Amino acid sequence: MSFSCVPRTRGKGMEPLWRRLPGFFIDRTAGSGPKHLAGRRVRDFFIFIKIVAMTENVEAVKAEETVKAEAAEPAKNPLEKSVTFTVSAKALREGTEAEIKRLGKKAKMPGFRPGHVPAATVRAMYGQQAYMDTLNELLGKAYEKAVEDAKLAVAGQPQIKPEQTAEGEDLKFTATVECMPEFDLPAFDKIECKRYVCDVTDAEVQKTIDIMVKQRAKYEAEEGRRAQAEDRVTVNFKGTKEGVAFAGGTADGFVFILAQGQMLPEFETAVTGLAAGEKKSFDLTFPAEYSAKDLAGQTVQFEVEVVKVEKPLYPAVDDEFAKSLGLESAEKMREEVLKNLQREVKARVTNRTKLEVMDQLTKLATFALPKALVADEQQNLANAAARDMAARGMDPKKMPKLPLEIFADQADKRVRLGLLVSKLVAEEKLAATEADVKPMVEEVASAYENPESVVEQMMKDRAAVANMYNLATENKVVEFVLGKAKTTEEKLAFDKLMTGAPQF
Repeated sequence: MSFSCVPRTRGKGMEPLWRRLPGFFIDRTAGSGPKHLAGRRVRDFFIFIKIVAMTENVEAVKAEETVKAEAAEPAKNPLEKSVTFTVSAKALREGTEAEIKRLGKKAKMPGFRPGHVPAATVRAMYGQQAYMDTLNELLGKAYEKAVEDAKLAVAGQPQIKPEQTAEGEDLKFTATVECMPEFDLPAFDKIECKRYVCDVTDAEVQKTIDIMVKQRAKYEAEEGRRAQAEDRVTVNFKGTKEGVAFAGGTADGFVFILAQGQMLPEFETAVTGLAAGEKKSFDLTFPAEYSAKDLAGQTVQFEVEVVKVEKPLYPAVDDEFAKSLGLESAEKMREEVLKNLQREVKARVTNRTKLEVMDQLTKLATFALPKALVADEQQNLANAAARDMAARGMDPKKMPKLPLEIFADQADKRVRLGLLVSKLVAEEKLAATEADVKPMVEEVASAYENPESVVEQMMKDRAAVANMYNLATENKVVEFVLGKAKTTEEKLAFDKLMTGAPQF
């Protein structure tokens, strides 16, 4: 399975799904195997393969096989296949002798000059090593040819077992390998998909400007003012449960703005209407899903004292306000807000539609999966989780080791979807071209002051370009499926869309 090392693009809606779908661009050329094996000497893999020594007691091996035969038969892996191949005894002898001679030229021993150690001593020192190195080299080449001749797309490392042969005969081996699944593309006209859309109107533009204004509010204390929505209040409070103060329930000089959802509703209700210097006692019930488990669903008592009440002073929405944001005028500000909202909405509905399509595709991917790929993906997910914890400030040395089993379902889904999408891209020729990528780069660059310069820089960045190519390919996959499926359009309310995008 192949993974591209493209960094995550900053900005919402820009992370390509291929980062979450292993095998998105799998090289399934017959006999080549997945890309994570490509370009590596096969010999490298065989240092991990335990080859039963030819001199082992045959009777012991037979006894072991008898015991195994009595055990319950494991479920047959439909992707498992075997190939038999031979290693020339003559080539093994000649190769071993050549390797001993090579090693002898560098051999060192007290009393002898380098390279002049007696041949018998060199053979005793390096004979076994020379034999195994030569065998691994020949075995690797023979295995590669056998896999190529059988046209197998291998998904993982092989299990190689020697067969019994007479002394002096060519060595015979049987390799058991797990192969990539062979399947036909499903009928996409059987699935139902939604294409999400969302309008950006003047009302959304004004609402956004209102938020910008509130973010730049100044506050002024007013004697005798009673706290109301959007006021900034400073309070002292103490919370107790059955008469005992609980952790995090006490604070002095705590500042928050009313009616902004910063505090629990019952707390805000209690503070509303109080003036500086006034106190109040009240009961508060924490939500059942509250993060502090010992308080979730519990009723506690609070005592609160208002220290200060400040009314908001909002700036006027005029040219001066726009200039404070780096824009020429209020009109230009509205234009920029509209463009930004349209860009954000487009990214979110595109991502939501994409997730809808990918979810439907996963249900169609009913073929067997290579265990090796799923296991690799479980490890990748575990590694990603560990990196995320480290990025959040956790000490890597103190991190708990996450059991791979918790990632089993997610890994299965990702590999399954990745293989299906990879085949779809290949058979329907959906890989992105420069004509697909250039408009996407220009759209991203349009959010900057100097778009032309940004386009030039991005096109020189190989990682950024690769990222865009994968995103463009994803978009083509989505459009292809939507064109074949029973697709309906669903309009989303702006507020609902912007409160959060679904996660895959």
